[in-house]
Amino acid sequence: MATFLQSTIDKGSDILQDFLCSTCEDKKLDKMADFYCETCVKFYCGKCIGMHSQLFIKHAPYGRGDLKKWPVAKQVEDFLLKCDVHKDKNLELFCDNHIELCCTNCAILNHRHCQKITLISDIVKSQSTDLQQLSVSIQTILKELKKLQDNQEASIQYVQSSYDEQLHKIENTRKEINAALDTIEQKTRKEMLDTLTKLQASTKSEADKCIRLRDELKQLRDAKQDISDKSKQELSFIATRKCEEIIKQSKTFLNSTLQDKFYISFQPNSEIVQYLSTLLGLGKIERMMVQDNPNKVITVQGKSEHNVKVSSDSYECHITAILVLPAKQILVADSNNKKVKLLDQQYQVVSHCSVTGYPLTLCDTTPSEVAVTMNDRNIHEVQFITVNNRQLVIGRKLQFKHACVGIAFHQGDMYITACTALYKYKLNGKLVSKMYEDTSDWNTGKNNC
Repeated sequence: MATFLQSTIDKGSDILQDFLCSTCEDKKLDKMADFYCETCVKFYCGKCIGMHSQLFIKHAPYGRGDLKKWPVAKQVEDFLLKCDVHKDKNLELFCDNHIELCCTNCAILNHRHCQKITLISDIVKSQSTDLQQLSVSIQTILKELKKLQDNQEASIQYVQSSYDEQLHKIENTRKEINAALDTIEQKTRKEMLDTLTKLQASTKSEADKCIRLRDELKQLRDAKQDISDKSKQELSFIATRKCEEIIKQSKTFLNSTLQDKFYISFQPNSEIVQYLSTLLGLGKIERMMVQDNPNKVITVQGKSEHNVKVSSDSYECHITAILVLPAKQILVADSNNKKVKLLDQQYQVVSHCSVTGYPLTLCDTTPSEVAVTMNDRNIHEVQFITVNNRQLVIGRKLQFKHACVGIAFHQGDMYITACTALYKYKLNGKLVSKMYEDTSDWNTGKNNC
């Protein structure tokens, strides 16, 4: 059995694939094969094919000009068949409910309640795959990902340049202030550096994701080319599904990623000397978006409706808030039924919990915890709920003397709006300050009061 030689170039983005001569391999020599004999099921280099042809006159080996007649490489076959979750299992099934390839372990653990799970070997008997169209889609997505990657990598340099420029402003401003401002200057520098770090980290993360998606698409493209015209229907089906999934991820990523550049701006305070004792920094640090096209219009690509009613609901659902957690879990507040509901990525309700008041708004305080504002006749509360293993778990609750309508979480503090005021609280419910109030009307806070 010939060995399939694979080496990675350019951080795994390009894969060089070839076969080793079977005869040389037996001699523990690594020499590229130039011929494949279908009768012997072996590979031969240019030197060994001479002896083979003398011994087996009637055999008709295929040279590199007939690579399509060579077998699918074992590494390519393993790459396509291997389950992404259970590495020691092969993909044998397809779930129509989730449109997912799965191994036997996946079927038992994640798809046991699905109505239709079919053997891939049965599916390919009645379905064919268009590898040519798939190749076109891969190439299109690869180009778009490369374009976005280049843009994001250029943005890293652009924001660094703006950082350097604005840092010069800080230094010029600092010259007008006496030595007592050393401590304040350090705070400002740290704030700017944190802003730079966050901007670069965010942009690099997107660039890295571009690289990963491109690598995966290129691998699948190479694998697809290797199995073309070889009647490997199961591999073609698996390759198609894997490609479609990566393409879907890539399109979602491309559609959700801002391709605008940002720069850091430092705005010096002209009255800093007069108000020195009250200032926390030398100026305001902001992340600014480069206005390449000020007339750019953001449009809605589409919408869909989903039924989130559960059997215990007494009334028609009235969704007052929607929140997506970092793990892509979706939470909705159903005010009419006094419930918070957890949806999966197919917008099916997987868990729900009842609360004491009418839930109005949601915000996340950690990647797995949310805060919910609730109101009723004598109820003004914030309920904390944790998402644990696709289940909602009721946690602590804070009570307030004013209505709790809007809520946001920022740098460890909660910001809660009533009908006419904005309050800042610690997470333990301790009031920090009333930041705003306007009692000239009943709803000056622009809330759903």
